[in-house]
Amino acid sequence: MAAFKYFSDLDEVTEQLKDIQPMPNRQFSESFPGISGFRYDGFQKYVGVAADGRILPVTRRIEYKRNPSLHECDAKCMNGKCNGVCECKCGGKNHGRGSFLSTFKRAA
Repeated sequence: MAAFKYFSDLDEVTEQLKDIQPMPNRQFSESFPGISGFRYDGFQKYVGVAADGRILPVTRRIEYKRNPSLHECDAKCMNGKCNGVCECKCGGKNHGRGSFLSTFKRAA
């Protein structure tokens, strides 16, 4: 069995969210202009609470295996689909974040 992890990627900062809940579309678009987010249903989108207590939009959802292999992140992880399955050491934090080569460019 697997669990889902929810992340918000705003301003190049990735935050894992907890207490995931729906927010009405109108309130969502006023609070987070330009962010598409994940749909809860036709009338609401998902938001969650960051570690510092801020309410942020859910921009990625990762299925994380119960007993992950904890391998190093690679191109398959970095270029993975946002609703993909992850079992890397990053815990889904890097999954679907972009080109694997861009990671090396950012680190330099």
